[in-house]
Amino acid sequence: MIQPMNKRRSGLAVLAVGALIASILAAGILPAGAVTDRPDHTTPLSACVGDAVVDQLFADVSAGHVFRDAINCVAYYDITHGTGDGSTYSPEQDVTRAQMAVFIARAAEVAGVELDPAGDARFNDIADIWQEAQDAINRLALTGMIPSGGSYRPNDPITRAEMATFLIGLLLEAAPNVSRDSTSGAILLGQPGSGSQADDRFPDTGSTVIAAIYELGVTRGASAARVQDPTEPPLDLNYEPDATVDRGQMAAFITRALAHTPVRPAGVSAQYNGADVIVSVRDAAYRPVSGAVVDVFWTPADQAEQALSSDGTCRASEVTPADHSLLRCEIDEIDPATDADGDATVSVVGLRRVPAGGATVWAWTGMIPDVLAADTDLYRFDVAEGADAGFATSTLVTTTFSANKARFGSTILFVVQLQDVIGDVANGVNGLDPAQWNLTVRVPGQDPVVSSLESGPTGRAVFSLSVDDTSVGSDGPDVTARYELATAANAPALSETVDARGQGAAAGSVTFSDDAPSITGTNATVTIDTRDYVHVLSHGGANAATVTVLDQYGDPFPGTTVSLSSSLPGVSPGDGQAFAVDRRGSHRFSYEYLGSGGVAETLTARYGVGNTNAGSETATVYWAADAGPHDDGPARPVLSGDVTRRHIVVDDVESGVTPVLLEYDDNDRFNVSGDPVSLTVFESVLADELKLETPDAELEWSGYRPGNPRRVAEYNLIP
Repeated sequence: MIQPMNKRRSGLAVLAVGALIASILAAGILPAGAVTDRPDHTTPLSACVGDAVVDQLFADVSAGHVFRDAINCVAYYDITHGTGDGSTYSPEQDVTRAQMAVFIARAAEVAGVELDPAGDARFNDIADIWQEAQDAINRLALTGMIPSGGSYRPNDPITRAEMATFLIGLLLEAAPNVSRDSTSGAILLGQPGSGSQADDRFPDTGSTVIAAIYELGVTRGASAARVQDPTEPPLDLNYEPDATVDRGQMAAFITRALAHTPVRPAGVSAQYNGADVIVSVRDAAYRPVSGAVVDVFWTPADQAEQALSSDGTCRASEVTPADHSLLRCEIDEIDPATDADGDATVSVVGLRRVPAGGATVWAWTGMIPDVLAADTDLYRFDVAEGADAGFATSTLVTTTFSANKARFGSTILFVVQLQDVIGDVANGVNGLDPAQWNLTVRVPGQDPVVSSLESGPTGRAVFSLSVDDTSVGSDGPDVTARYELATAANAPALSETVDARGQGAAAGSVTFSDDAPSITGTNATVTIDTRDYVHVLSHGGANAATVTVLDQYGDPFPGTTVSLSSSLPGVSPGDGQAFAVDRRGSHRFSYEYLGSGGVAETLTARYGVGNTNAGSETATVYWAADAGPHDDGPARPVLSGDVTRRHIVVDDVESGVTPVLLEYDDNDRFNVSGDPVSLTVFESVLADELKLETPDAELEWSGYRPGNPRRVAEYNLIP
């Protein structure tokens, strides 16, 4: 029987497959794609940040007005100039269709859309309106953003349904995540080539345009509707498509749409997307500036006032730089630069989990080697506690099963956990929704069985493998059940689906058996639990090794004895004697080595029953001496290490193994493949290498002096 189990809301999905017969028992699983009853294509970013939300001093827009920020924002971008003499905004005044065309045309130009020149779009009722409105209507129609020809009705109040059409026209031209299917004409949401149609709808309209702006977060509905099934469309809100739109609502609609475009305020601005800091640089016309080098630093919110001196300079000891930043508060050679869209995504591991009380972040741009000064145009913003979204970047598959075989009828559990660079996360790659996988289980002689897995509230899904014995009373053949995971929606790539050692785990298998327990041949599971390396400070040191022997089912085998020998001269753990294992199948050996560092030790464990030798297992321990300066020396293979202790063990000889240890600190300089990086990035790459059974990396270093933390050593890790 094969059982995938994953909690979805209050449901539990269970797939059961016998060794010879198959049946499916499953709770409802969402189809691969988006989640219903929730907008699936929103953005955490905004066009309305920094200077764009500075108060425009409209006399009729109070500090508590629900659309105050949106109104200030559209005024900042010159999408509206207010009403009357410009001192008022008239937020409750209905917007006419002519005014809407002007607002959308201005917004399109701010977003960099090249509208067609004003011409005749064959409308028969716009000759008497003001010239800017005539031009806006014709240009939008000729560009294809609104329908052309016939009656335009310029003086009619615009309805919410008509507003949706204008907004989609704008987004089709200005937003990279909105497109139209070239064959069907359907509106597609998502990155080009992988877009999908909106899967939600309001109960009072079947418009796909309105559904699309809901999925984008541009509209949130207007009034409560009859409560619907929360797992199925339609939504439990009405859109009210025939209602009119006032100027306050118009500002909210347009600014939410502009969030999906490159529009950001002039100069430097920055935002937090739930994982990274997005720095935007724009010119005076709000056009993206590419190639601008940016520097980002941050501090917990309760320490923000200590970050800068009274003269505007940075207190380097009080702030934390972004990951790809070599120097605090200085433009350096590894600081990121804006791309063609004028944005730079800046990794800040410390903000993957926002500290208690929140954080304060600063961003600025300059030329190498500018240093933050009083006259620097420095952008500051706060990140609230709990704002981290936890975007999954990998999937960890674990199981407590470590034996060679499982008994027929036993259940082997597998846990699938979403993770990012810090650890476990609750949501999939978009940071909002669960992840979904297709699970295929194959048993010889049966058709493959496919089921769906969905991560639960903690980002976890569970499935199990179990095969029943079909030859009870006789010694039948072993049966191997194999699982295969495939991404269905919002899950990290299969290449990032790994086990605890960093090995690929998108597929795996368990062999079920009814053979008698044994530790002979390949049946035994033997482990030597010992340190990978010992730092030899003077002469020798102490070590311990625990030898465990289990049968093919992972259980202790009665009567097992173990012995342990060393390749080092004069070292004899346990004096070469054989010892009976305890009830866990283990025995612990302690021993000393009195020689010099720079040697590799091979430990050999032998096991058997009584005087019968059933086999052996080996492990390597590096007795590492302190490394030398190695100035301009060649790269050496990395053998082991520990990022928590900031140790790296390398082989410092071309033939044979001469392990030496380097202890780095945050005063040193770090490179990966010759490129300068921060300590955070260096340790991240090193940790990935150390997860492997055999690290596949080399290290160059210079200027190293053990025990001298003031000296600056330089390291170059070559993965």
